[in-house]
Amino acid sequence: MSTKYNIARKQPALTLLALSICSSFASATELNMAFLQGITDVPSVLKDGVKYPAGQYYVDVSLNGSRTGRMPFEISAEDEQAGQPCFSPEWLHSAGIFFKPEAYQDTFDSIRGCYSIGKKMASKVNFDLGAQSLDFSIPQAWMTEKNDATRWDYGINGLRLKYSGNFNQNVQNKNNNYSNDSLNAYGSFNSSLNIGRWILSSDMNAKRNLWGNEFTTNNLTLSTAISQVKGDLLLGRSQTRTELFSDFSFYGISLRSNSNMRSWLTRGYAPVISGVASTTSRITVTQGGYTIYSRVIPPGPYRLDDINSTSNGNMVVTVEDNSGRKTVTEYPVATLPSLLRPGEYNYNFAVGQRNDSNRLGDAFSSGYGTFGLASFDWGLPTTTLNIATLLHNSYQAAGVGLTQSMGELGAVALSVNGARAEYDNNSQRQGISATLKYAKSFTNQTDIQLLTYRYQSPGYTEFVNWNPKDGIGRKIYDPDGLGFNEHYIWFDGKEKARYEARLSHRIDNIYINSAFWQQSYWNRNTDAIGASLSVNTTILDGVSLYINGNYSRNAWSTTDEYSGALGVSIPFTLGGIRHNSSNSVGYSRYNGTSFNTNISAALDERLSYSVNAGMDEHSNNTVGASASYAFDRIQTNLAVSQSRDATTLSGNLSGTAIATRQTGLLLTRESSDTVAVVRIRDTPGVTFNGSLPTNSSGNTVLYLTGYNPTTISINPENVPESAELLNTSYNVVPTEKAIIYREFDFQKVRRYIVRLRDMQGNEITGGNATTEQGLDAGFVTRNGVLLMNLLSAPKTITVSQSTGKICRFSAVGLKENIGTVQEIRCE
Repeated sequence: MSTKYNIARKQPALTLLALSICSSFASATELNMAFLQGITDVPSVLKDGVKYPAGQYYVDVSLNGSRTGRMPFEISAEDEQAGQPCFSPEWLHSAGIFFKPEAYQDTFDSIRGCYSIGKKMASKVNFDLGAQSLDFSIPQAWMTEKNDATRWDYGINGLRLKYSGNFNQNVQNKNNNYSNDSLNAYGSFNSSLNIGRWILSSDMNAKRNLWGNEFTTNNLTLSTAISQVKGDLLLGRSQTRTELFSDFSFYGISLRSNSNMRSWLTRGYAPVISGVASTTSRITVTQGGYTIYSRVIPPGPYRLDDINSTSNGNMVVTVEDNSGRKTVTEYPVATLPSLLRPGEYNYNFAVGQRNDSNRLGDAFSSGYGTFGLASFDWGLPTTTLNIATLLHNSYQAAGVGLTQSMGELGAVALSVNGARAEYDNNSQRQGISATLKYAKSFTNQTDIQLLTYRYQSPGYTEFVNWNPKDGIGRKIYDPDGLGFNEHYIWFDGKEKARYEARLSHRIDNIYINSAFWQQSYWNRNTDAIGASLSVNTTILDGVSLYINGNYSRNAWSTTDEYSGALGVSIPFTLGGIRHNSSNSVGYSRYNGTSFNTNISAALDERLSYSVNAGMDEHSNNTVGASASYAFDRIQTNLAVSQSRDATTLSGNLSGTAIATRQTGLLLTRESSDTVAVVRIRDTPGVTFNGSLPTNSSGNTVLYLTGYNPTTISINPENVPESAELLNTSYNVVPTEKAIIYREFDFQKVRRYIVRLRDMQGNEITGGNATTEQGLDAGFVTRNGVLLMNLLSAPKTITVSQSTGKICRFSAVGLKENIGTVQEIRCE
């Protein structure tokens, strides 16, 4: 006999009824089946002492008390007789039950290809028939990590294009002869083509300005994740990742570790950029000649804390206002290496040719020859060891580093690199570079990072800066020696030593951050220096106060640059909507004193606005407004500002396009490298984990994090009453850039609740109901209630009682899925 139970969602009355029936079964030693016509044997589901009755079920699955999903579950007659269900590896994987296979090898039935988990000591499988639940109890020592490779999901084949673009157009005023009227635009495109476990991906930028158009690329790779080595294999154009050498772009093949594949995550570093904009301006951030960030901002102070993780090397920030004037600031970026946990490791092996051009047409061109790179970082109990080497016919380098935890004294890191370079004119350069870094948290409120970053001898050359065509020198007279010595002028202006210190301190809710850096150069009498200080706090009911200042001096300039700002942000409620008023006064050496005010609010989850006004001591008054609207398929923003020199119109848009065989083309406003395409067939308006509602076809996109275990759960509030869900959640561990696909199945059920009375108006108690096709339609309870769950609408219902009486009625006029009891009299 096959038994199938469906517990009704959103129907408390039905659930209570079903549970009461099951509890009645549980309280009886064995149900008396005399009232069923033609039934002589008691079904297994109703027998006393049968722990796993044969049948087909839909059960809520849990592991050690945590729910993992809902699954179809079949118990065979063999399982019933053995007193233990046997689970196939495929079923366990779909149900989210993961364990170390070697721990349960002695329970594996090689003939049937399944595990009898309950036979293992300290393991239990509890099947609750009344609650329709299946709970697994597995010792923690035999369980895998939540992001273990056995759980990885590489997703489905598909194409994804993530895009973001902005523009600004200045309209020159009649009295202004300097404004730039050309259209400036910037767009970034991140695309990936997923085929099995392989991903073809690229990052590209497009720029248009007064000087022309440009199309560049940073990465163009074919990659796959390799779980055995916790790393990625990449072919194509990418960048190196090492702790000891400056990173550079190359094309070739590489195998490098991916810490996200492990149980702990690492976060990339990027500095926070702040300053004061006198007018609507475009901020562009580049590193290694490649644009990593571009944004149009309104007048006033700005703070950019959403820049993508950066690698080692200086970062150049360019601020261009609407009159075309540019301010360029160079930020030294030195990421302080963290200690690795004992036994953890990072590595990078690469073979290829260096590529310095970001132009798409030069993605696979080079004139420097083939190199080989190897680096390895190894975590010991209190120490991290770093080693790296780079080999080329005309360039060789090696480095070693040590990071030591000193407990209460903090942590210190020391590394030394050596390099030897040859040039086309047969000259050679060699030298060393040494780096010392120190970090300490003095209290829970004070942190300091003090680094000597870094000393470089005149002959030391990083591979990223090496060019075999360099090396032209001249002989000069040495007054302290005898005769002529050969000296080179190539090291004039080369970096010599850099010192940098950062200090952060908190006093209650007052946060203080300061930084200082100094860079010296060979054969230069002046150094480049810079300093910054910021203080911010929150008082009363969300009122924010801040003050910041910046100072810098270029080694090739006698002019000091400095700026500062003082501001207050006050929230207030108007018309039931939370608004925010921001007011500031700023000063910079270039623009003088300026005043700015801004009011903004999110009117609902889609629409937000902002208005601003400002003035400076040059009578350059500005006013502006912007509005953002989040469509289902695209995120948009439009802004306009008016100043003495020009009127500026700017805007931006972003979104993602995803194409798969299962779902066709999907457009969504949000973006992520790793996504889940979720479907509930032909059911619009349903959400999952706070996602956008499904479209008319029942599809939506959910954003995930690579190698991060996630439960995709359906929100039942918007599911139609007539839909009986077959599953309500899925557990997934997606690989990076995967397109995960999950479909939530349901059956369209027609539910009827009727109270039966005979022709005299008396309630009918007991009896089995069947449709005109002879299908089982349920049974009548003691209070005359008949609950029917059918897949198609019945025409006639016949109720057979144990007394031999027959009650028949027409079901044509019954209303389905209304949740109320309908009164019916037998005909």
